[in-house]
Amino acid sequence: MLKKFAAGITGNINSVKNQNSCDVIAVTSGKGGVGKTTISANLAINLQQMNKKVLLVDADIHLGNTDLILGTRTEKTLADLMKDDVFLKDIIIQGPGNIDVLPASSAALDLIDTEEIFLRRLANAFKIFEHSYDFMILDTGAGIGQNVISFLLGAAKILVVITPDPASITDAYAVIKVIRSVNKDVPVYLSANMVNSNDEGEILFKKMNLMVQKFLDSRISFGGSILKDDMIGRSVRTQRPFVLEYPNSGSANAVRVLNRRLMQAAKNNSNGSANIFEKLINNRKIQFEWNQ
Repeated sequence: MLKKFAAGITGNINSVKNQNSCDVIAVTSGKGGVGKTTISANLAINLQQMNKKVLLVDADIHLGNTDLILGTRTEKTLADLMKDDVFLKDIIIQGPGNIDVLPASSAALDLIDTEEIFLRRLANAFKIFEHSYDFMILDTGAGIGQNVISFLLGAAKILVVITPDPASITDAYAVIKVIRSVNKDVPVYLSANMVNSNDEGEILFKKMNLMVQKFLDSRISFGGSILKDDMIGRSVRTQRPFVLEYPNSGSANAVRVLNRRLMQAAKNNSNGSANIFEKLINNRKIQFEWNQ
């Protein structure tokens, strides 16, 4: 059983409360290869199509790959923030569909060595931008690493992506278990990707929700199904998001349905007024104990 046994939060980061705070949606998965980044990018673009100001954050800080899905080229990444002459405005780029993108680094060894300093610099730099967006989509890394869970616990809503692969289902449950061990209230949505039918996706959700109810005394919500579609594969290969390339496809419609459901969910406001990177720092102080 997983349980929270200590939470020591250090540091005194001051924040100004924003009455119209950004809606932060974290997209995650138990394992890689389930289409999490593709869904994150298309969600962000669809929100922008609804006249929302959107920032897509590659929250896999050390192994960023959002640029591969979007077909964007980045001269600078988050790792460059450690340089005195580079500012956050120099790193944020415009992606397809007019979304803003905050690209992560890729295997920057010096960033690993100075991660704590880097995160504090990022949190302070982001204060200038935190009120500029209606929505922020966090494309987290897969699994239950420290940074992944810290991002999830700072989000207003969480979307867990699964596929019919048994390993994906098992690992997704582990992610939900960690989340619910700390926060019982944050809205958690499940999206079934690469399924053969809407019925298959709904069955996956019902099985997962039953496990969550039985063993975690909680509930999750259904974001919808995204069916297997050759158009998605083509859009990934051509680095052209499918909501732009194939706007009338079933996959694009599924993203629109998913966005509507996420927008209707009440925000989790238990984290106070700190911005997402301040919350990341604070949540990294939460420790967990695995009982075998």
